[in-house]
Amino acid sequence: MAFDSEKWVSTFYGVIDERFAVETDLFNLHIYRKQGIMKLQAERSVGKLDIFIPNDWDMEEYGNQNKMRKLMLTEVEWQALNIYQQRTNQIASRIGLPDVKVSVVNRGKANGWCYYNKNHVAFQMWTICSYQSRHVDHLISHELAHFYVYGHSEKFWRKLDEIYALLYHLDGCKKDAMLKMSIEEEINNILYHLLRCWSKPSGLKEMYNSNHIKDKEPFIEATYIKNKEGKVVIRRYWYKSLLNAQISQFR
Repeated sequence: MAFDSEKWVSTFYGVIDERFAVETDLFNLHIYRKQGIMKLQAERSVGKLDIFIPNDWDMEEYGNQNKMRKLMLTEVEWQALNIYQQRTNQIASRIGLPDVKVSVVNRGKANGWCYYNKNHVAFQMWTICSYQSRHVDHLISHELAHFYVYGHSEKFWRKLDEIYALLYHLDGCKKDAMLKMSIEEEINNILYHLLRCWSKPSGLKEMYNSNHIKDKEPFIEATYIKNKEGKVVIRRYWYKSLLNAQISQFR
Protein backbone atom coordinates (compact mmCIF):
# COMPACT_ATOMS: atom_id res chain seq x y z
CA MET A 1 0.00 0.00 0.00
CA ALA A 2 1.32 3.44 -0.91
CA PHE A 3 2.50 5.76 1.83
CA ASP A 4 -0.16 8.36 2.67
CA SER A 5 1.89 11.56 3.15
CA GLU A 6 -1.13 13.66 4.06
CA LYS A 7 -2.29 11.27 6.78
CA TRP A 8 1.20 10.91 8.23
CA VAL A 9 1.76 14.67 8.34
CA SER A 10 -1.54 15.28 10.13
CA THR A 11 -0.78 12.62 12.79
CA PHE A 12 2.95 13.24 13.30
CA TYR A 13 3.85 13.65 16.97
CA GLY A 14 7.65 13.53 16.80
CA VAL A 15 8.58 9.89 16.14
CA ILE A 16 10.10 8.46 12.96
CA ASP A 17 9.59 4.69 12.75
CA GLU A 18 8.26 2.07 10.34
CA ARG A 19 5.09 4.13 9.80
CA PHE A 20 7.12 6.72 7.88
CA ALA A 21 8.13 6.51 4.23
CA VAL A 22 9.15 8.68 1.29
CA GLU A 23 7.74 7.90 -2.15
CA THR A 24 8.57 10.41 -4.88
CA ASP A 25 9.69 9.88 -8.45
CA LEU A 26 13.25 10.71 -7.35
CA PHE A 27 13.61 9.08 -3.94
CA ASN A 28 12.07 6.20 -2.03
CA LEU A 29 12.72 5.56 1.65
CA HIS A 30 11.16 2.75 3.70
CA ILE A 31 11.72 1.60 7.27
CA TYR A 32 11.29 -2.01 8.41
CA ARG A 33 11.62 -4.00 11.61
CA LYS A 34 14.05 -6.91 11.34
CA GLN A 35 14.78 -9.92 13.51
CA GLY A 36 18.34 -10.75 14.51
CA ILE A 37 19.95 -7.28 14.35
CA MET A 38 21.19 -5.26 17.33
CA LYS A 39 21.39 -1.78 15.81
CA LEU A 40 20.01 0.31 12.96
CA GLN A 41 21.11 -0.75 9.50
CA ALA A 42 20.76 0.86 6.08
CA GLU A 43 20.88 -0.40 2.51
CA ARG A 44 21.15 2.27 -0.14
CA SER A 45 21.46 3.00 -3.81
CA VAL A 46 20.88 6.37 -5.46
CA GLY A 47 17.17 7.09 -5.16
CA LYS A 48 16.44 4.20 -2.79
CA LEU A 49 17.03 3.81 0.94
CA ASP A 50 15.90 0.96 3.22
CA ILE A 51 16.41 1.36 6.98
CA PHE A 52 16.09 -1.63 9.33
CA ILE A 53 15.15 -1.33 13.01
CA PRO A 54 15.86 -4.10 15.57
CA ASN A 55 12.57 -5.89 16.08
CA ASP A 56 12.45 -5.24 19.85
CA TRP A 57 13.34 -1.52 19.79
CA ASP A 58 10.92 0.98 21.31
CA MET A 59 11.22 3.86 18.84
CA GLU A 60 9.51 6.26 21.24
CA GLU A 61 12.56 6.14 23.53
CA TYR A 62 14.70 9.24 23.10
CA GLY A 63 17.96 7.30 22.69
CA ASN A 64 16.60 5.17 19.85
CA GLN A 65 14.95 8.14 18.18
CA ASN A 66 18.20 10.09 18.37
CA LYS A 67 20.03 7.19 16.70
CA MET A 68 17.44 7.24 13.93
CA ARG A 69 17.91 11.01 13.58
CA LYS A 70 21.68 10.64 13.14
CA LEU A 71 21.33 7.79 10.63
CA MET A 72 18.71 9.69 8.62
CA LEU A 73 20.94 12.77 8.51
CA THR A 74 23.82 10.76 7.06
CA GLU A 75 21.76 8.77 4.58
CA VAL A 76 19.44 11.52 3.32
CA GLU A 77 22.42 13.85 2.88
CA TRP A 78 24.12 11.19 0.72
CA GLN A 79 20.96 10.71 -1.33
CA ALA A 80 20.34 14.43 -1.76
CA LEU A 81 23.92 15.15 -2.82
CA ASN A 82 23.84 12.45 -5.47
CA ILE A 83 20.39 13.40 -6.76
CA TYR A 84 21.11 17.13 -6.89
CA GLN A 85 24.58 16.61 -8.37
CA GLN A 86 23.24 14.42 -11.16
CA ARG A 87 20.31 16.67 -12.09
CA THR A 88 22.32 19.89 -11.75
CA ASN A 89 25.00 18.53 -14.09
CA GLN A 90 22.35 17.62 -16.66
CA ILE A 91 20.62 21.00 -16.54
CA ALA A 92 23.85 23.03 -16.36
CA SER A 93 25.32 21.27 -19.39
CA ARG A 94 22.18 22.05 -21.43
CA ILE A 95 22.51 25.78 -20.75
CA GLY A 96 26.30 26.04 -21.09
CA LEU A 97 27.40 26.03 -17.45
CA PRO A 98 29.94 23.20 -17.12
CA ASP A 99 31.56 22.07 -13.85
CA VAL A 100 29.10 23.61 -11.36
CA LYS A 101 29.96 22.56 -7.81
CA VAL A 102 26.99 21.19 -5.82
CA SER A 103 26.52 20.75 -2.08
CA VAL A 104 23.58 20.04 0.24
CA VAL A 105 22.91 21.48 3.70
CA ASN A 106 20.59 21.15 6.67
CA ARG A 107 20.37 24.76 7.75
CA GLY A 108 18.82 28.13 6.99
CA LYS A 109 15.40 29.21 5.76
CA ALA A 110 15.93 28.93 2.00
CA ASN A 111 15.78 25.78 -0.12
CA GLY A 112 18.60 26.82 -2.44
CA TRP A 113 21.63 29.10 -2.63
CA CYS A 114 23.81 30.33 -5.49
CA TYR A 115 27.43 31.40 -5.06
CA TYR A 116 27.97 32.38 -8.68
CA ASN A 117 31.43 33.86 -8.03
CA LYS A 118 32.52 30.40 -6.81
CA ASN A 119 30.64 28.41 -9.47
CA HIS A 120 28.73 26.75 -6.62
CA VAL A 121 25.10 26.01 -5.79
CA ALA A 122 23.69 24.47 -2.61
CA PHE A 123 20.34 22.93 -1.75
CA GLN A 124 18.32 22.01 1.33
CA MET A 125 18.76 18.25 1.69
CA TRP A 126 15.28 17.41 3.01
CA THR A 127 13.53 18.68 -0.11
CA ILE A 128 14.06 15.29 -1.76
CA CYS A 129 11.67 13.81 0.82
CA SER A 130 8.68 15.67 -0.60
CA TYR A 131 9.63 17.29 -3.92
CA GLN A 132 8.85 15.59 -7.21
CA SER A 133 11.39 15.81 -10.03
CA ARG A 134 9.73 18.83 -11.66
CA HIS A 135 9.96 20.78 -8.39
CA VAL A 136 13.61 19.79 -7.89
CA ASP A 137 14.38 20.83 -11.46
CA HIS A 138 12.65 24.17 -10.94
CA LEU A 139 14.70 24.78 -7.78
CA ILE A 140 17.91 23.93 -9.65
CA SER A 141 16.89 26.13 -12.57
CA HIS A 142 16.23 28.98 -10.13
CA GLU A 143 19.74 28.82 -8.69
CA LEU A 144 21.42 28.40 -12.08
CA ALA A 145 19.51 31.41 -13.42
CA HIS A 146 21.45 33.50 -10.90
CA PHE A 147 24.63 32.76 -12.86
CA TYR A 148 23.10 35.00 -15.54
CA VAL A 149 21.10 37.50 -13.47
CA TYR A 150 21.79 38.57 -9.89
CA GLY A 151 18.76 39.26 -7.67
CA HIS A 152 15.09 38.65 -8.44
CA SER A 153 14.25 41.24 -11.05
CA GLU A 154 11.83 40.71 -13.94
CA LYS A 155 14.87 39.90 -16.06
CA PHE A 156 15.73 37.09 -13.63
CA TRP A 157 12.23 35.57 -13.77
CA ARG A 158 12.32 35.66 -17.56
CA LYS A 159 15.65 33.81 -17.50
CA LEU A 160 14.25 31.22 -15.11
CA ASP A 161 11.22 30.76 -17.37
CA GLU A 162 13.56 30.29 -20.31
CA ILE A 163 15.65 27.61 -18.58
CA TYR A 164 12.72 25.68 -17.20
CA ALA A 165 10.77 25.86 -20.44
CA LEU A 166 13.80 24.42 -22.24
CA LEU A 167 13.81 21.40 -19.90
CA TYR A 168 10.12 20.63 -20.18
CA HIS A 169 9.45 21.92 -23.71
CA LEU A 170 6.96 24.48 -22.46
CA ASP A 171 5.79 27.29 -24.71
CA GLY A 172 5.06 30.80 -23.47
CA CYS A 173 4.83 29.77 -19.81
CA LYS A 174 5.19 32.01 -16.80
CA LYS A 175 6.71 31.12 -13.44
CA ASP A 176 3.36 30.99 -11.62
CA ALA A 177 1.80 28.73 -14.24
CA MET A 178 4.87 26.53 -14.69
CA LEU A 179 5.06 25.32 -11.14
CA LYS A 180 1.49 25.58 -9.99
CA MET A 181 1.10 22.86 -7.38
CA SER A 182 -2.03 20.88 -6.76
CA ILE A 183 -3.50 20.91 -3.26
CA GLU A 184 -2.07 17.44 -2.64
CA GLU A 185 1.44 18.51 -3.66
CA GLU A 186 1.25 21.56 -1.41
CA ILE A 187 0.33 19.36 1.53
CA ASN A 188 3.04 16.81 0.85
CA ASN A 189 5.66 19.54 0.82
CA ILE A 190 5.05 20.10 4.52
CA LEU A 191 6.95 16.84 5.11
CA TYR A 192 10.34 18.40 4.81
CA HIS A 193 9.47 21.25 7.19
CA LEU A 194 8.71 18.67 9.87
CA LEU A 195 11.82 16.65 9.04
CA ARG A 196 14.02 19.74 9.23
CA CYS A 197 12.76 20.43 12.73
CA TRP A 198 12.97 16.78 13.84
CA SER A 199 16.54 16.51 12.51
CA LYS A 200 17.83 19.30 14.78
CA PRO A 201 19.05 18.04 18.19
CA SER A 202 17.21 20.93 19.87
CA GLY A 203 14.07 20.20 17.84
CA LEU A 204 13.99 16.53 18.82
CA LYS A 205 14.62 17.41 22.48
CA GLU A 206 11.73 19.86 22.43
CA MET A 207 9.45 17.18 21.02
CA TYR A 208 10.15 15.14 24.16
CA ASN A 209 10.18 18.05 26.62
CA SER A 210 6.78 19.28 25.38
CA ASN A 211 5.26 15.82 26.11
CA HIS A 212 3.99 15.50 22.54
CA ILE A 213 5.60 12.09 22.20
CA LYS A 214 4.34 10.92 25.58
CA ASP A 215 0.80 12.13 24.85
CA LYS A 216 0.97 11.29 21.10
CA GLU A 217 -0.48 14.72 20.30
CA PRO A 218 -0.06 15.78 16.64
CA PHE A 219 1.89 18.97 16.05
CA ILE A 220 -0.32 20.32 13.30
CA GLU A 221 -3.91 20.46 12.22
CA ALA A 222 -5.47 21.12 8.85
CA THR A 223 -7.72 24.05 8.02
CA TYR A 224 -9.88 23.57 4.94
CA ILE A 225 -10.99 26.68 3.09
CA LYS A 226 -13.83 26.29 0.58
CA ASN A 227 -15.20 28.51 -2.13
CA LYS A 228 -18.88 29.24 -2.76
CA GLU A 229 -19.27 25.98 -4.67
CA GLY A 230 -17.95 24.02 -1.71
CA LYS A 231 -14.70 23.10 -3.43
CA VAL A 232 -11.52 23.16 -1.35
CA VAL A 233 -9.28 25.88 -2.75
CA ILE A 234 -6.64 26.18 0.01
CA ARG A 235 -5.51 23.99 2.87
CA ARG A 236 -3.36 25.47 5.58
CA TYR A 237 -1.55 23.76 8.40
CA TRP A 238 -1.33 25.61 11.67
CA TYR A 239 1.60 24.60 13.85
CA LYS A 240 0.78 23.89 17.47
CA SER A 241 2.61 23.81 20.80
CA LEU A 242 5.99 25.21 21.80
CA LEU A 243 7.43 24.10 18.46
CA ASN A 244 5.74 27.00 16.69
CA ALA A 245 8.83 29.21 16.79
CA GLN A 246 11.23 26.41 15.96
CA ILE A 247 9.38 25.06 12.95
CA SER A 248 8.44 28.47 11.59
CA GLN A 249 12.11 29.42 11.26
CA PHE A 250 12.50 26.73 8.60
CA ARG A 251 9.53 27.82 6.47
